[in-house]
Amino acid sequence: MRAYILPLLAVAALPAPSPARAHIVLDLAEAPAASYQRIAFRVGHGCAGAATTGVEVRLPEGVVAARPMVKPGWTIAITTRALERPVSNGHGLTREAPATIAWQGGPLPDAHYDEFVLMIRTPDAPGTSLAFPVVQFCEGGVRSDWVETPSDANPRPRSPAPVLRLGAR
Repeated sequence: MRAYILPLLAVAALPAPSPARAHIVLDLAEAPAASYQRIAFRVGHGCAGAATTGVEVRLPEGVVAARPMVKPGWTIAITTRALERPVSNGHGLTREAPATIAWQGGPLPDAHYDEFVLMIRTPDAPGTSLAFPVVQFCEGGVRSDWVETPSDANPRPRSPAPVLRLGAR
């Protein structure tokens, strides 16, 4: 029995993966490529003690269909970007895709958490990852930018963007 104690202690001492450090994370780590998925951005707390009053999600290239879930007390703003050529969004061809989706209002007190939900169509790109940069706006003009993606030079960014890995269909 003693032989197992040291390995278990070694595993317990390992640093947590970078998503645990993030303050806005996705509820899913992986989703099938070319599928409709419900994804939720979890806001764990406000900014420096201030209540959250807005959450803006930048949609990655390749996501051509996204619909936000309504939240009572919040308004939704959607901006779009033009596509070079028409693509299928799962319900026909489209010449534009959502670029950002923002919820404004609330507020979400610092002592509480909530989720901001989208239904998206994932790109047909198994084995890739999608980063969703998020800006969190809080009372008093405070904001937190969760926009950094891991790289060789910075494998554990301080303000990581939520990431969704695409698996096989």
